[in-house]
Amino acid sequence: MTRYLVFVAMILAIWVIRRRGLKAAMLDVWLPFFLMVPFAFWVDIPGLPDPNFMQAAILPLLVVLGRDLHSRLSIGRMELLIAAYVLVRVFNDYLGRGYSDAQNYAFYMLSSLVGSYLLGRLLIDGRAMDVAVARRFVLLMLITFPCFLFEAKFWVTPVYKLLSGFFPDAGSGLSLRWGIARTAGPFEHPILACIMVVAVYRMHKWLDWIGEWQRPQPGLMGRLQRLARRVPLRFSTQISCVLVLMALMTISRGPWIGAFAGGALAAVGCFRKRRKALGWVLAGLLLAGVAGKLALEAYITPKQYEALTGEAQTMLYRKVMIEQYQAFLFDKPWTGWGLTRVPKIQGMESIDNAFFLMALQHGVPAVLIFVAMFLYAIASQLKFALRAPPGEPPIGFSFAGIYVMCFVAFATVYMGSQTEPLLFLLLGWGESIKRRGTALPDHGAAAAPPGRPAFRRVIT
Repeated sequence: MTRYLVFVAMILAIWVIRRRGLKAAMLDVWLPFFLMVPFAFWVDIPGLPDPNFMQAAILPLLVVLGRDLHSRLSIGRMELLIAAYVLVRVFNDYLGRGYSDAQNYAFYMLSSLVGSYLLGRLLIDGRAMDVAVARRFVLLMLITFPCFLFEAKFWVTPVYKLLSGFFPDAGSGLSLRWGIARTAGPFEHPILACIMVVAVYRMHKWLDWIGEWQRPQPGLMGRLQRLARRVPLRFSTQISCVLVLMALMTISRGPWIGAFAGGALAAVGCFRKRRKALGWVLAGLLLAGVAGKLALEAYITPKQYEALTGEAQTMLYRKVMIEQYQAFLFDKPWTGWGLTRVPKIQGMESIDNAFFLMALQHGVPAVLIFVAMFLYAIASQLKFALRAPPGEPPIGFSFAGIYVMCFVAFATVYMGSQTEPLLFLLLGWGESIKRRGTALPDHGAAAAPPGRPAFRRVIT
């Protein structure tokens, strides 16, 4: 019965919606549960889907969205791609595992992925919400920083210590490298944690580029801003240092490499001649990719009488793993085996490549649609951002940078925990921004809290 604690999130969401509206519920309820509570804490309800805290929090928001805002959702290329992605994965999961398991997976896809997309598409509808959501991501990640320090010292994140008694079957994994605990926080795996931190870092840098951190901040962020004045560094620099340290504490090379590639793409927005800068960045990324491929082959190929290092063996494992599992993929290339029924090779139980694992689970078509979805998102964000007038770095470059970082990182880890819903939230957010037009934002409106007018005129 203790597992029913997840519905506290639903009760809080309903209460905030009734008192302050949907946007406040997204910022003050859904985002904290999304970022700070592991998805491993969920309730098993016989005959019904099994929600976690984030899903319990999002359901009231989706009900109200469906009632009040459905007419604002137009069907375009992205919506069609997402619908195809969900249908292919759920249908193939039904073929592989049967109705009961496919029902739970459909609930996950609709609540966590489609639901996150709808929040980004319909609720983040102006510059005020752009700033508010990005700022909330940064604030929540800063609050998570002490948990990272605790985990590095005691090898368990405080969230698990607080809630594991209510969810006895939920486990907290531990990964060590060089004798040091790799921090995972509430994100279940160090690489996934690093992906989340780097994504938030990109949001932080966008806020820094548009001058947001130079303005007085509201609420708890304002308190941190005032405390930061005691340190002889700019507030934005202090945030950067904390987020970079959090990424380093995960000791995750894939997201680190992806962070540099994504950062180069995001920085294009800071140049006056963006098209020329984008051309140089894309050419540089292509050359770096080829050089990296050659260097990796040399690194994981031992010379005569030479033993591979532990790091090289880890990289070699991913190559050998794909070679060994290819036979299973060829057996069911169109439908896959089902989410949890992929055959396992002894000693190679971990399939450390999200795209290859997706193909094994739900077939090659699912991977093709997924890749098409994000290639379209990257291309359309870059195209839209290049049309923006000079004056401020468009957020589209930052979104494209996050997508590139994720693609690099997902070649080294499964796509799980908060990472997949984050991508779909960004997809919806990006579509919302594209449909607003390219006019420069009004800074006065941007600084106002979402849901409240920037100026109230009183007539006497």
